[in-house]
Amino acid sequence: MELLAIPSLVVVLSLWVAHSIFLNRRLLQSQSRYHQFFNDSPVAHIVIDKNHKIIEWNETAEMIFGWKHDEALGEDIIHFLVPEFDKAHVHSILNKAASEGLSHSKNYNITHQEKEIFCEWRNRRLNGTDGEILCMAQDITVSQKTLDDLHKRSTALEGAGDAIFYTDEKGFIEFANRSFFFLNLCDPDTVYGNHIGTFLFEDRFAFSTLKSQFNAKQTWRGNIKKSFGEKNKVLSVTITAIYHRSRLVSYIANLHDITALSSHVDALTRRAHYDSLTGTLNRTAMKDRLSHAITRSERNAHKIALYFIDLNDFKQINDQYGHEAGDILLRSVGQNLQACLRNTDTVCRYGGDEFIVIIEEVKGENHLETILETIKAAISEPIKIEPEVIIRPRASIGMALYPDDATEGEGLIRAADMSMYSAKREKRLSAVEPILSSDNHNR
Repeated sequence: MELLAIPSLVVVLSLWVAHSIFLNRRLLQSQSRYHQFFNDSPVAHIVIDKNHKIIEWNETAEMIFGWKHDEALGEDIIHFLVPEFDKAHVHSILNKAASEGLSHSKNYNITHQEKEIFCEWRNRRLNGTDGEILCMAQDITVSQKTLDDLHKRSTALEGAGDAIFYTDEKGFIEFANRSFFFLNLCDPDTVYGNHIGTFLFEDRFAFSTLKSQFNAKQTWRGNIKKSFGEKNKVLSVTITAIYHRSRLVSYIANLHDITALSSHVDALTRRAHYDSLTGTLNRTAMKDRLSHAITRSERNAHKIALYFIDLNDFKQINDQYGHEAGDILLRSVGQNLQACLRNTDTVCRYGGDEFIVIIEEVKGENHLETILETIKAAISEPIKIEPEVIIRPRASIGMALYPDDATEGEGLIRAADMSMYSAKREKRLSAVEPILSSDNHNR
């Protein structure tokens, strides 16, 4: 029996030795894998003892913080990596990990090059040790700076004085800042999800057409009118298409309320181009209009008729009824002339009691006669200048034709003026009734 036991024991010992060798090999492989994982991890792995002394320091920690493994070992992690203003905070975070097993923080750190970086930390107490803690750190300086920049831009966008909104790549509104809602352009609940074309230009097709007018910087600028309720606003609008890697990602619209400025400009423009008493064009604007008409006539081979009108006995009205009555007469004649002619025709108060009418695209003698009779009828409309006094104006009218009578603006006006004086002389010689008459309702 003893002889049989010895071989069995040898076999058992051999198996035990083989198994031990296998286990040791597996342990060495596990240690090697752990060491490789510890060093190759993209996260800095630092192990500290209960006194915060560094006992492990991987290669990523070397890359992030700049110190080699041997330089870091034995250093107090707080004094070694943390700037003075953040030391108390980090100390409390590590104490929390020691007592609760886990802690997180984001704090500033110092590198070997004395550069300040911002890191995110995850600290875990290692079970089965004498208070050791695994500290894992990632350098988030770049991402944090990006977040800070985004926060600053968002704050600037929200606090901007101009109204701003942006859309998705299809043009649907995703965000509008506070100043946008101050404009009171629409119901606030209907802004998000509204299409930029529908919101600014009444329909999406209009915006699709507008996109062809974007400049080289993918920007369009212009003025639009926007109505909401009883409010009408004029807005200066800038729309920019935003691209990322040649792909459209958004439209940004900047709106500025120029209603008051636009009204002021309109008033100045009207003052510069229109006669304040009659509302007709003034002499300067008429000459500019005539110059453009001649240019069009040269291009299209159409004729232009210019009628020179002089109200008869206007001084008599002023002397007999006062200058206010004269103003009523001039204003009424100007309005009557504008009312009887087309929008494309030009009516101008040339000076004093003189008016000019410009007719483009004259179609012949019959057309000229019709216009003349229309002008005469408009001028002779009864005008009440006092409660019981009605004036029936009369006028002398001369006409000149471009290019028959003159080939430039001033010459055409002179020719019509001479024609008017000829008509006035003829009327003086042949007149039987007063040229200017008044009726009194009390008769």
